[in-house]
Amino acid sequence: MKRSPAYPTIRVLDQRALHTVVRMIARTEQKDQPETFAHVHPHAHATARLARLFATFCGCDAGSGGATLAEIEYSAHMHDVGKYFILPSVLLKPGALDEDEEAVMRQHSVYGAMIVSRLPGTTETIRRAVLYHHEHWAGTGYPEGLRGTQIPLTARLISVVDVYTALRARRSYKPTLTKPEAVNTLVEMAGRELDPYLVEDFLRLLKTKG
Repeated sequence: MKRSPAYPTIRVLDQRALHTVVRMIARTEQKDQPETFAHVHPHAHATARLARLFATFCGCDAGSGGATLAEIEYSAHMHDVGKYFILPSVLLKPGALDEDEEAVMRQHSVYGAMIVSRLPGTTETIRRAVLYHHEHWAGTGYPEGLRGTQIPLTARLISVVDVYTALRARRSYKPTLTKPEAVNTLVEMAGRELDPYLVEDFLRLLKTKG
């Protein structure tokens, strides 16, 4: 199987403490911001499950350094937590965002990294994954315009899964794409927004799932 450059293996750690934090945040936000919760939480849950599956599929070996499966799953679950700080009028807008609204939306990864950095169990790997999950392989993303392997592997992995999960989800501002349509979009984004090596691996995973 091809590897992304600087593609470390991933080991398994206990995840109970991290899952407890996720559940606490979910209960709080479901009560305080039900509409935002309905937008953020199901997507985060689906992304986390698929990110763990994808990381395992990539030939992760329990013996060496790099991100753990716990860190990857937790990062994927928390990658959009900063959206709770975005005004619902922007986050849930049914149409395209204007330039000012887009600038506001782009702050969610920064807010998310600030939030997770203050939570128990958070590592630097998790913080960086949340902060950089919207960086692009070609250097056109945010918040810092990182490119290629400057982007942490966990952030690159989550980006692929995040895009696919979003494409397959129902949203007020876009149609739900079929699996073949979503796959075609990933192929188009490979080497631009997304790590082309990870996209290739992810498509292999999808084939095994049927």
